[in-house]
Amino acid sequence: MTKELRSIRGALITIGDEILFGDIPNGNAHHIALELRAKGFRLDRMVTVGDDEDEIVKELSRCHQESAFLIVTGGLGPTDDDRTNDAVARAFNRNLVLDPGYAKWLRERLASQKRPWTEQVAKMAHMPEGAVKLGVGMAGYFLEHQNIPCFFLPGVPHEMKSLVAEFVLPELAERFPERLLQVKEVLRIEGFFESELNRRIKTLELSHAGVEIGYLPHDAEVRLTLMAAAESVAEAERRVAEVEEQLIGVIGREHLIGRNGETLERAVGTRLRARNWRLALAESCTGGLLARKITLVAGASDYFERGVVAYSNQAKVDLLKVAAEVIARHGAVSEEAARAMVRGIRAEAGVEAALATTGIAGPSGGTDDKPVGRVFIACATPDREVVAEHHFSGSRELIQERTAQAALILLWRNL
Repeated sequence: MTKELRSIRGALITIGDEILFGDIPNGNAHHIALELRAKGFRLDRMVTVGDDEDEIVKELSRCHQESAFLIVTGGLGPTDDDRTNDAVARAFNRNLVLDPGYAKWLRERLASQKRPWTEQVAKMAHMPEGAVKLGVGMAGYFLEHQNIPCFFLPGVPHEMKSLVAEFVLPELAERFPERLLQVKEVLRIEGFFESELNRRIKTLELSHAGVEIGYLPHDAEVRLTLMAAAESVAEAERRVAEVEEQLIGVIGREHLIGRNGETLERAVGTRLRARNWRLALAESCTGGLLARKITLVAGASDYFERGVVAYSNQAKVDLLKVAAEVIARHGAVSEEAARAMVRGIRAEAGVEAALATTGIAGPSGGTDDKPVGRVFIACATPDREVVAEHHFSGSRELIQERTAQAALILLWRNL
């Protein structure tokens, strides 16, 4: 008799006033949720609690009783506001005991730094009775309470990520082998509003009703998420691939920027490398952001030749050979200036492809004729020269980000 496979759902508690008060984003929760889903596990509860021991005790008790597994991050440090261990001891009715191995490591570490052993440091070496230390040189432990696996991880992101990969996911996979496995594919679509994309997709009679489709607008693109759960990864992948082909059929392959982590800058780099072309940038309003995006991709040196931030009018004249009369007659934020900038950087660098950005990022500097958010982007290749005008809204940072993204899209289209 075959066993019935099911979804294994757990709970996540992130601890810290700094998260609750909005001082830092909850990146740990985002990472953990994604990693769990990739391995066939899901969260049915995600809770953030401040550095209040009573509140931590309450959430530990509630989440433990209602979930197949429990993950907790934060509150394991040496300071007075690190209260996770005390809360665990109360919630699970266990004593705090010294872990000799971890205490020895801490003592040696402090001695090497010529720092004293203190009660605060000793606090880090105490864990609830029955806990098993996770990792070396960082806080964290595993505790099974009433047959529920509980993982207590540090709030430091790189330490948390290491323990999730090395201990949490393998332990969960071993404990819950009879589970549905999930596959998620993200299609990055350019050239559609979310509503239009939804309208087109609704005309399809998808072959697999079990594939969930989600929409996530992200600046100039919409990210379509396809997710399927099946008895095997291969079956889930087959279902997703079949639906993906149907979707691309009605959307158009020319609108597909990439999949999953294939960012727009990576897609642009792939096309430049395939043509053996080099790229140069002339940036004004984006202030180097476009160059940063390009160079975040490993291997960008294969095709990226240079980037110039010509912020002032004089810099545009000196570095890009923009005629002073062009700026005097039309202004630095104009189609004519953008066209002169892209021609200038392409000629100076001797490259096949070039981009230029000029605009008013704000919050000041706008006029009735040229309001904040007005941007011109120029793209030049051996057989084409295009200038696009945009009117973006939002903060200075958002306008710069949207300009850089729009520039990459313009280049991607022209490649």
